[in-house]
Amino acid sequence: VSGGESTMQHEFVTAILKKCKSMYVHTAMETCGYVKWEEMEKILEYIDLLYFDIKHMDSRIHKELTGVPNELILENVKKASKMRPIIIRIPLIPGYSDSEENLVNTAKFVANLGDNFLRIELLPYHRFGIGTYEQLGRIYELKDVEPPSEE
Repeated sequence: VSGGESTMQHEFVTAILKKCKSMYVHTAMETCGYVKWEEMEKILEYIDLLYFDIKHMDSRIHKELTGVPNELILENVKKASKMRPIIIRIPLIPGYSDSEENLVNTAKFVANLGDNFLRIELLPYHRFGIGTYEQLGRIYELKDVEPPSEE
């Protein structure tokens, strides 16, 4: 399950995942993890693999980027990693999340997640979401950030 933030429709997502599991379909979900643990825990019952996006380890910068702090997200990552295999994804936003300090802090964080932590995936920044922001009447705060070159 992916697209938007799946946990915002946690009851619907749980129902779909439950049906998939009843049909022996492998299930995975991508999330930012900004959701009450009680809701996440219900979803995890039907998940085989969880992708967590961690935008930034510094809560202040995370809030600048996303509008929310990261404490709830990091707690959910810790709890979920005790239940299901996890892949951490880091969008590399030039000038924000691509610093050595942030990447080292993320590596230190995931080093303590245990055996269910599988790997980190680095996602190059892109501007595909600008149109969605415009359609929603929202301001795209990163409009001046350039995607990385092909190199």
